[in-house]
Amino acid sequence: MTTLLQPPAPSARATDDSLLGRVRAHLPEIAARSAEAEAARSVPAEIITALRQAGVFRMSLPTAWGGSQLDLVESARVIREISRADGSTGWTVQAASMAWFFVRSLPGETLEREVFGDGADLMLRGAIAPKGTATPVAGGYRISGRWPLASGSFSPDWMLAGFVVEGAPPLPDGRPDMRVALIRPEHVTFLDTWDAVGLRATQSTDFTMDDVFVPERFTGPLSGGNNIPAPFYDLPYTATGASHDAVIVGCLEGALGDLAELAATKRPAFNPRVVIGEDPVFQERFAELYLRTTALNALLERTGRTVMDRALAGEEPTPAEWFGYTGSHQHIHHEGIRILNEIMTLSGSSGLYSSSPLQRRWRDVRCVSQHVAGNNGSMRRLGAVLSGQEVTG
Repeated sequence: MTTLLQPPAPSARATDDSLLGRVRAHLPEIAARSAEAEAARSVPAEIITALRQAGVFRMSLPTAWGGSQLDLVESARVIREISRADGSTGWTVQAASMAWFFVRSLPGETLEREVFGDGADLMLRGAIAPKGTATPVAGGYRISGRWPLASGSFSPDWMLAGFVVEGAPPLPDGRPDMRVALIRPEHVTFLDTWDAVGLRATQSTDFTMDDVFVPERFTGPLSGGNNIPAPFYDLPYTATGASHDAVIVGCLEGALGDLAELAATKRPAFNPRVVIGEDPVFQERFAELYLRTTALNALLERTGRTVMDRALAGEEPTPAEWFGYTGSHQHIHHEGIRILNEIMTLSGSSGLYSSSPLQRRWRDVRCVSQHVAGNNGSMRRLGAVLSGQEVTG
């Protein structure tokens, strides 16, 4: 069955050599291997390699360094289509491709010459939360700690870790001196901790470091200035929520596609002469869920385009624009749960079985919604700004 939720047919994309076109060529395999990936708790290596060759992991990096320099709306479209095929794969791509935003404060010479000197085709894992502690020493820091949620079922080229500098005076706003570091993966130990309700193939494991020396030039302030030459990185801190939203919207679109297939074949238990798609009540509810999902994607694109256009013009978003953007993440995360709950209800018992992709999408969206991007307090801040109040934090 063809629906409005599907990407263009193969014949329509045969000559499309855009990044999105190259990605679309791999979507059927990603979808077909979704259950396999979940059982193995890892996205298949062949899929990671294919997506790397397509360019998704460097899609948001500057063209000057070998990336495609997609803005946050363009990269979200790529992530959304991958997530429609499989949520874990979509999350893996968003985590690895967008995490470069959080190293933007490292010295420009370090980034340009030592990190990206040989090009942008690099794989990044890590955790931004400052779970490590660092002792200042000559030339850098000695860092120890344990970090959760380092998503990525691949061997990284670099690790990202947030840390607090012990004994340092507090920052002007009273917070401790929090920084980020890039570390070579041989200096960390991964722990097999990721056995979660959803996104099971993302390998969002913990990792540890024990008294590892990191040169100061490979560190920067957690929320410092930008030394990456692309407008996306000029946005205020934590600008990557659109990629999280894209995973949710993609999963919702995939779930609606699953429901469309059920509508054409599933027969009610006590009226086997018809299929559920013939039921007017089902039709009305299905249409509503489709439009609500479409509205979430429109919100993602509109608020993202507003702040991205500001960055392209070299301007700061207004408070209403910025909190409208970050507040939309909170809304999309939680409205996504509600929509998928209703999709599951319409699917009846069919969606409960492990053989159904619906239950996997249901669990994936539930898992994404636990992220801080969906629970960031921005709805309150947006409401305060709209009420004429000054927001300071």
